[in-house]
Amino acid sequence: MKKSGFYIILFAGLFCFSPFIHSQSVFIDPSSAWVDSVFNSLTPDQRISQLMMIRGHSNKDEKYNQELILLASELNVGGICFFQGGPVRQANLTNRIQKAVRTPMLVSIDGEWGLGMRLDSVANFPKQMTLGAISDNSLIYNMGTEIGRQMKRLGIHINFAPVADINNNPLNPVINARSFGEDRQLVAEKSFWYMKGMQDQGVIAVAKHFPGHGDTGNDSHYTLPVIDKHISSIDSTELYPFNYLIQRGLKGMMIAHLRIPAMDTAAKSISSLSKPIITGILREKMGFDGMVITDGMEMKGLKDYADPALVEVMALEAGNDILLLPVNPRMALINIRKAIDSGLISQELIDAKCRRVLKWKFESGLSQYQAIQLKNLNQELNSQFAEQTTFKANAAAITLVSDPSGLIPLEALDTLRIASLVIGDLRFTPFQQRLDDYAPITHFNLSKEPGKAERDSVMRLLEPFNLVIAGYVQTSDLPQRNFGMSVPGAWVADSISTTKKTILCLFTSPYSIGMFTRANNMASVFVSYQDNKTMQELTAQAIFGGIPITGKLPVSSGTNWLAGTGIIKENSTRLAFVAPEMAGVSSDKLKEVDKIVMEGINGQVYPGAQVVVIKDNKVIYRKAFGSPTYASDKVLLNDDLFDLASLTKILATTLTVMKLTGDELLDPDRKLSHYYKPLQHTNKNHVIIRDILAHQARFQPYIAFWKAAMTNKELNPDLFGKHYSINYSHRVADGIYLKDEYPEVIIDSIIKSPLLSKTEYKYSDLGFILLGKAFEEITSQPFSSYVQRNFYNKLGLRTMGFHPRERFSISRIVPTENDTIFRKQLVLGDVHDQTAAMLGGVAGHAGLFSDALDVGIIMQMLLNDGVYGGDTLLNAEVIHDFTGVQYVIEKNRRGAGFDKPALFPTESSPACKSASKRSFGHSGFTGTYTWADPENGLIYVFLSNRIHPDAANTKITKLNIRTRIHEAIYEAIEHEKPKEKLSKSTSD
Repeated sequence: MKKSGFYIILFAGLFCFSPFIHSQSVFIDPSSAWVDSVFNSLTPDQRISQLMMIRGHSNKDEKYNQELILLASELNVGGICFFQGGPVRQANLTNRIQKAVRTPMLVSIDGEWGLGMRLDSVANFPKQMTLGAISDNSLIYNMGTEIGRQMKRLGIHINFAPVADINNNPLNPVINARSFGEDRQLVAEKSFWYMKGMQDQGVIAVAKHFPGHGDTGNDSHYTLPVIDKHISSIDSTELYPFNYLIQRGLKGMMIAHLRIPAMDTAAKSISSLSKPIITGILREKMGFDGMVITDGMEMKGLKDYADPALVEVMALEAGNDILLLPVNPRMALINIRKAIDSGLISQELIDAKCRRVLKWKFESGLSQYQAIQLKNLNQELNSQFAEQTTFKANAAAITLVSDPSGLIPLEALDTLRIASLVIGDLRFTPFQQRLDDYAPITHFNLSKEPGKAERDSVMRLLEPFNLVIAGYVQTSDLPQRNFGMSVPGAWVADSISTTKKTILCLFTSPYSIGMFTRANNMASVFVSYQDNKTMQELTAQAIFGGIPITGKLPVSSGTNWLAGTGIIKENSTRLAFVAPEMAGVSSDKLKEVDKIVMEGINGQVYPGAQVVVIKDNKVIYRKAFGSPTYASDKVLLNDDLFDLASLTKILATTLTVMKLTGDELLDPDRKLSHYYKPLQHTNKNHVIIRDILAHQARFQPYIAFWKAAMTNKELNPDLFGKHYSINYSHRVADGIYLKDEYPEVIIDSIIKSPLLSKTEYKYSDLGFILLGKAFEEITSQPFSSYVQRNFYNKLGLRTMGFHPRERFSISRIVPTENDTIFRKQLVLGDVHDQTAAMLGGVAGHAGLFSDALDVGIIMQMLLNDGVYGGDTLLNAEVIHDFTGVQYVIEKNRRGAGFDKPALFPTESSPACKSASKRSFGHSGFTGTYTWADPENGLIYVFLSNRIHPDAANTKITKLNIRTRIHEAIYEAIEHEKPKEKLSKSTSD
């Protein structure tokens, strides 16, 4: 042995140092040694078994698992194809099988839209017809790479995708939505990018179903379809995508079970058993030298039409390398061995195919097989990149098929009375939930097959509305199921469109348009391809302009809706709702926001809170925390209403000043007395509006009007009544109504109040109260009506406004203080600020209620230079003026109405340290805060009821909750921010 080893070493040395060898380019195939070694270790029967790929499930019991392991190890089969199960269970089972077999197995899956097609706990990617609507093929490549990455992580080497069939038969019962479309070039290109993405990750892509299953009226799972077309048609159409992929490096091809007389004239030919098709056309004519694998041999399209004793033999003889899902693997081995022994096929044929399979195993890394690691498996499969890829692809696919009057995206919301009608689901759907984020909408639902009474009832209920958004859900891909629709359901949408503007949204195949006799009569028609939460939410965003619309139909629906149809809307006009990473923000880092908010709840800083974060016109974070009160079991919701307190100053009063300024109805540099005559001939005759907005008009900081309305710690019975009446018309709280003329007493008291001696920054409500009264003189309408009509209705705000009790159920309004001194009750649904309450709930300094999202929308409008939803609400120059520092020389940091960061580093600031000097916002006494930063498009809204149950609770300031959250948001933005000590909020 030593001598032999010496000669080997000597020979190797001579080989390495030979000048002749070094002068040549010699390629030594690294797989050859491993293939030879493994091949030589296999018995003839085991070489046969290497050509089989058996079925596996990871959702069965242990008895099944043991039988599967026994079958694999007994035969030493070449591969397994997994179907239903779960990632961890499949990984465990794969590890057990790989350990039991002599030769590592190729693991495959039929995952056309990713692992989620077969496994639980993994999200689905879009189906191929959805992808066919996309213009940007990089999205498909990204999907392919992520699917490939996921499969490698799960120990899978082969994916039976892409589907390269051209769906040129709308009634195809089996391909349909699995195809990219009806155009050969589109199918070819998109198949390529999907293939390339997977193969770049080292996963073998297997295109299917050669030579083309798209023009069939039958399903080969149940029968043998016949394609009776001329060879020239097949060659120019069906074969085109497969040839395109072959020329670009496709590694695997699946052969369909079809009868195609033009390609094989034998009376009972089946494509998967056809030597003329597989060897003659695929191998020789088209030059494909990769893996050829049968479609599932269990399928009736093969099983019921082929000799069970010869089917595997015929498949191998025809040119297949791998037998997928043989009906009985043990019997298949016996049948193939008999055929060899009888001379029907040769052992050399088996050996050559076995070597090919072993080479693919080497290329898949099985020469250095390692067990699948189970730790963090599910987490690593469900990556942020996967979520973003799916989101982007779905968004890009949504197709606006028809929009003759240019209704989309919806504009002029203040002119619309919108109803949504969902057909197919009686529950409140994700589609309706997202629609609700854009406008006040009344929702209706119908069953999939509504009866006459149900149809008539909804038609009556829809009469008050002038726009109906109809969505068809709980749908199907399959034409034989009418795409999950019903004639009565379609009739409802058709009927509505005869009297009202109707937007039809189809969460299914484009072919479903044919279900509607009046589709041409619709104001707009959307095709969204798939019925899932993401598609429903994205379609709602598309309707309102939250996302661009770029999809085009990949197939034709009748003669009116041709492939390639799609109205492009490139610009977004309203907020989108996306994952943080899609705006360059880290989800993981945003968890710090959750932590700080919960610190406040656990420390009894407030019982409940809402937080909204908007980045670059995208809502990336929107959460509600806690409960309305500490004693409540109710979970606080995102659309519950908070008392905004002094946010009213910027969200109502300042907006109005800016609007009137832009409309040249008011000059902020003029005296308020010019517009509000009661100030003339008083000490406030010369007060300038801009000074009021910047809090340096010398007003008293505060006057406790409520104290003057009490006698011996009780409400003055001459001023308050227990019930509403003509004389006591101003509601203060439950059972408390203020005398009709008393608000004028308050206003008069403000007018007569002394001014401070020094002109300097001094925060005050009084000037804003007077501004509110002045607006009514200028506009000849109530202040609350003006802001509602000019801002909140136009913006589609659902919650913002005064007097929430008149608009919402009391259960949606978050309580504030348990007032034991003035109102002596829990303040719920009425403004907490005593002065605003005594003014009837509407004032220039307080009174607004809202959820956090509506606050964010207004702040986004300001960052957009006054434009939102296609409407210009404010003049850009006015916004820039008002959001800038007004009196820097006087060392007053304030804007006109807005608060600003501290002017000097040594001063306490209302903003966090990372907020830019251009940023602006405001805080509110009840525990509210909002801030916008033009430098990076960041908006932050925090709403809480920190004054519950006691207004003396100042923990929110002591713990610096609001600005700590704000700083955490900046930290989550994916660029370096200086980490400095945070400052405390200084005013509300």
